[in-house]
Amino acid sequence: MKKVMVLLFAVMMLTSLLVGCKSDAPTDSKKSLGGENYAESSNHSDDTAVEGTATNETVKLLYVIPGDEPAELERGLKAVNDKLAEDGVGVEIALKYYAWDVWDQKINIMLSTGEEFDMFHVMNDRVSLANYASRGALADLTPYMDQYGSAIKAANPELAMKSGQVGGKQYGIPAFWVESALNHQATIRVDILNKYNIPMPTTFEELTNAYEIVLKNWDGPMKPYFPMVGTEQVGGYFFNSDNNYVLYDRMFYVGQDGSVKNYFETDAFKESCKNARIWYEKGIINPDVLTTSHDQLDNQLASGDWFVHAGTIGDITNIKKNYPNITVDDFAWLDFDTTTPEIRPYGTRNMQAVPLSSKHPEAAVKFINWLYSNQENYNLFIYGTEGVDYKKLDGTNYEPIIDESTGQPPYYFAGWMAGNVNFTYTSTNAPKITNEHLYTLDTTAVEGYASHFTFDGSSVQTQLADVNTLIAAVIAPMASGVVDYDAKIDEALELLEKAGIDELVAEFERQLEASK
Repeated sequence: MKKVMVLLFAVMMLTSLLVGCKSDAPTDSKKSLGGENYAESSNHSDDTAVEGTATNETVKLLYVIPGDEPAELERGLKAVNDKLAEDGVGVEIALKYYAWDVWDQKINIMLSTGEEFDMFHVMNDRVSLANYASRGALADLTPYMDQYGSAIKAANPELAMKSGQVGGKQYGIPAFWVESALNHQATIRVDILNKYNIPMPTTFEELTNAYEIVLKNWDGPMKPYFPMVGTEQVGGYFFNSDNNYVLYDRMFYVGQDGSVKNYFETDAFKESCKNARIWYEKGIINPDVLTTSHDQLDNQLASGDWFVHAGTIGDITNIKKNYPNITVDDFAWLDFDTTTPEIRPYGTRNMQAVPLSSKHPEAAVKFINWLYSNQENYNLFIYGTEGVDYKKLDGTNYEPIIDESTGQPPYYFAGWMAGNVNFTYTSTNAPKITNEHLYTLDTTAVEGYASHFTFDGSSVQTQLADVNTLIAAVIAPMASGVVDYDAKIDEALELLEKAGIDELVAEFERQLEASK
């Protein structure tokens, strides 16, 4: 078996533990649960402009993102805004945070009511850019990208830029922060293998046996269930051995031969459900998986009470609290098929979009262009102030300065949200295999058949909404092993058909072939 899940969160900020789907702040997930937070710093620019950003006035850019704000956000943003003013960008940034458990609801309300703000983060593996664009909720950034986006274009390959396009229009500003050809791997704890004298698993069956041994002999504080948020499961790559497809929008199976299918009718989905069921019945998957929250998942990963994680792991500082002898060498890349090339499904899943309600849509392009203009700007926004928030080490290595009370640097911004591999520093507190795979382009990877394509669902919005509702209701329980596949698949497929999934697949295939 090769597929060991989508990078969460490729999922995910490298410097913390664990949003899919998967660098610099101490979390490797799309993390940070908490209340609504807001911070800004007031500064004014002069008329000295960086390339393509000359302006005579400063506009405020309200950037809305998921997660928890760092403790010293105001201080960090003041430094950023001082530099923006010094460079004459004409933009002053403010951040508004929403907790993960309310993120989708909040952003949908803001978009549907026309609330005024200027930029928000999009995770294609959560709610796709095409989904937002199909609602008519986004501003077309094409003319602003041409006028103000020279550094953005220079920092992103064509495949990444196309990931931000729908119908030929640039709706997203890509965050090309990671190698995307990572769907087939997972992270396994070498220290636990060594502790229980277990050889490295080479098949799914061997991994299952190893997991049973770990569970039987575990002496940690909490049971090391397989980390999973059950309500978001659609099977994916972890539990199946099909190495020649990419799953798009949680429902479209696109084979490397160009075939487009309803994913839930494929053998890949069937195998995923059956293997998840085996793990659920063996007690490897938490019996409460369908009520597990992102907060609980993050806490489990941070505690170190886990054996295998279908994603990458970032800063291990928090794990050291319970496992003081663990090192960055105690993690391995679990890949059951090293002969078939990895598939690059897209340039990036993470990007910034501008709501139609923004009065200054160009401001987002100007700010991100400034961010990618040089290393100094990038470091200031992503890592903070050197000597206060991080230490610069040799080469491209850095070390976050952790506040013991929070387990985070005083200021940071999630690299998985706005990072770029051309500027990214790697953390010496992160597993070596994480740095190796996330920030090194895989020269053997092949581009997916649909890697340059973004689905436009504007003509099938009702079907998309209805099918996604059913995925959460009838697919997730099967995909997480709670419900038996054979007992429920016929009923699930009938409901999906009534909701319009066949129309969605046909429309996806039509658009994909037209794009070719």
